Amino acid sequence: MRLHRTRTAALLLPVLALALAGCSDDDGTAADDATAGAASDTCTPDALETLTAGTLTVGASDPFEPWYVGEPSSGEGFESALVYAVADELGFAEDDVEWTSVTFEQIVSPAIKPFDLAAYQTTITDERRAAVDFSSPYLTTRQGVIVADDGQYAGATTLAALEGAKVGVTASQTSLDAAEAAWGDAVEVVPFNGAGDGMTALTSGTIDAMVMDVDQGVAASTVYFPDTAVIGTLPAVGDPEQLGLVLDKDSALTACVSDAVDTLREDGTLDELRATWLDSDDIADLT
Repeated sequence: MRLHRTRTAALLLPVLALALAGCSDDDGTAADDATAGAASDTCTPDALETLTAGTLTVGASDPFEPWYVGEPSSGEGFESALVYAVADELGFAEDDVEWTSVTFEQIVSPAIKPFDLAAYQTTITDERRAAVDFSSPYLTTRQGVIVADDGQYAGATTLAALEGAKVGVTASQTSLDAAEAAWGDAVEVVPFNGAGDGMTALTSGTIDAMVMDVDQGVAASTVYFPDTAVIGTLPAVGDPEQLGLVLDKDSALTACVSDAVDTLREDGTLDELRATWLDSDDIADLT
């Protein structure tokens, strides 16, 4: 299996590259076990009912680290490398993978998809499973807290230390529920349309902290907003927050894609990709 492990130089993307990030909702849950168990002889490029015969079309939105380094087709970044690993398991060569740019709304809406699968940090939820299919989860993630290096809360190590702060979240996403569950009324929660808007507010001093997916937060604080840092993660709310590949509802590909993800988990590839591209394992919980 070909995996791309060499990091390219960081590409400074516009702030709005974070606007669709943290693509999660209120009740992250694991994918249904029913998606597993596809017969291996049906999971081949000749047998799979893809949009274009012999081609795997993959949807993604604005690329940003650590999920994509450069263009999605680069093979650099966690999800770009994941897609090529899944494609390889299904028998598609790298040249048989075609990328298409889509919005996050296109990914999670019940409309017919312009892709065979999408890879864009999409949390598995019961609400979304009513509109789309998910593969087996490929990553369990957490919500991180980012503050300015020179701000009042730079040394905070507990939830209580942030009481009274203005905390930014992305509206209608997991960060909102996690922040409210962690602090209740002890902080002022400030919703933003996108994580990039919140990080800009953080660096300008309009808010004191920003909550988002911890791996996204690590990239934001090291690549896009270098005067900020992730100081910890929030306690989990409800079921573990898990990311899955998105497919059209009742797609004939779902079982095969889930089998491919399961194989990558079992053979250690997902752990290898996490170790290569994600840097959040040493970030402690805020107690």
